[in-house]
Amino acid sequence: MSALRLTSPRATITYDDSVDHFENGLLRLLNLSRVEFERWLELAEAAEGELLKRLTTGWRQLRPAPEAVGPPSGPVGPGPLGMSGRIWHPAIAESPAWGTAISDDDAHAWLVRWDGERWTYEREPPEYEEEYFEGDKLQAGGYGDYTAQADWRLEKAARQVGEMQTITGLTGGRVLDVGSGYGFFRVALRDAGFDQDGLEVSAFARAVATSSYGLDTHPGILDDHWRDWEGRYDVATMFDLIEHVVDPAALLTQAAAILAPGGFVAIKTPNIACPEAELFGPWYHSLKREHLGFFSPRSLTVVAAQAGLEPVEVGTISHLLKGLVGEQQTAAWGADRRGADIAAWYRKVG
Repeated sequence: MSALRLTSPRATITYDDSVDHFENGLLRLLNLSRVEFERWLELAEAAEGELLKRLTTGWRQLRPAPEAVGPPSGPVGPGPLGMSGRIWHPAIAESPAWGTAISDDDAHAWLVRWDGERWTYEREPPEYEEEYFEGDKLQAGGYGDYTAQADWRLEKAARQVGEMQTITGLTGGRVLDVGSGYGFFRVALRDAGFDQDGLEVSAFARAVATSSYGLDTHPGILDDHWRDWEGRYDVATMFDLIEHVVDPAALLTQAAAILAPGGFVAIKTPNIACPEAELFGPWYHSLKREHLGFFSPRSLTVVAAQAGLEPVEVGTISHLLKGLVGEQQTAAWGADRRGADIAAWYRKVG
């Protein structure tokens, strides 16, 4: 894998990582061109303080906060699970008509919109069809050219199956991938010898899974099926899913119901309790129109407990800023549960 090294004009800030991660990780997630990235380094170099503070100052000069539809503060209607909170960002960069609220204890956040009188919890997700997966992500949200990402997503899926085997001790069994999309994780499960099913709300994604990988996928959401599937699965996986649902507690309760005794739920979701969220502010790449809820490790484990799920391993991972702050620092953030992505495994109690 080819390496890339970039420096600020006076060489006081260095970016040192792979070309692939620079292009397909950092630039893609932040919607940056290389010229804009180099300008960010230049602005950060002129700022004062330690590195993260300088990067933050430079970023806010490069990308000022978007103009908001509603006020920067004011009354916030009840959030998920009846939470109370305050405005976090009155506009998110990808969709400035929406903002975010954050709970009083800073452990959970949710998407809000201004109704003319107050900020209210956004409960309606967008459509997850062709434009979401293959369109312009700055216009339609979503992934943008998802098919072109197949190779590295299949490689990632194979690693995730290996992690599943290590954490659960399973070498076989039946797995349901909830929100299975094009079926990348299911292909890796199949290759590893697991029985696998997929559940996907998008008709377009289901069709791609069939045409590309020969996978039949159940339509709809877990609420449509869980009563018929009680006790059926050894593992339920939810990668990049729970942030899209309006009632995460109900989702996890249904997931627990479809598990055999001692079965596992795997969740991957963005973490709001991370340095990246503070640095990028309303431009933090996980603040999107399609994400209705934003978790921390603490808030996710609270919701899981309400569903009768006990933690097996609740970790976090950081990679976005590795080229700037170093692998040792990002590893430390991850160990401190401050990584930008939560990777959590829970077991059904009883």
